[in-house]
Amino acid sequence: MSIREIMLIAIGGAGGTIARAALDRSAEVIGAPAPFGTLLINTAGSFLAALLVALVIERSMLPEDLRSFAIIGLLGGFTTFSTFAVQVARLSTGGELSGAAIYALGSLVFGVLAALAGLAIGRGV
Repeated sequence: MSIREIMLIAIGGAGGTIARAALDRSAEVIGAPAPFGTLLINTAGSFLAALLVALVIERSMLPEDLRSFAIIGLLGGFTTFSTFAVQVARLSTGGELSGAAIYALGSLVFGVLAALAGLAIGRGV
């Protein structure tokens, strides 16, 4: 990985993180329930990540630099759920339905179990 690519990812990541915080705060300001901001962020991030994967990776319609900046950096800082969603979608559309189901279910189960363990350890339980 080149210094240029690292810088593009870092700049994109900072922008994505700021965008996530702004959108999440906006949801709070309008009085939306707590998970609404996260739901909106994850949905928007999933759409944008899939769009960019199709344009940048599959169709090579945009410069390669955009991949590092936007997909890894910007959307990585915005949400990692988008990567998960695109991976499940690509497995599904690639005919690997059982792999997509196992990956999706495994991610959910192991993610929640890991979160429960982290809470228990952090709370001293």
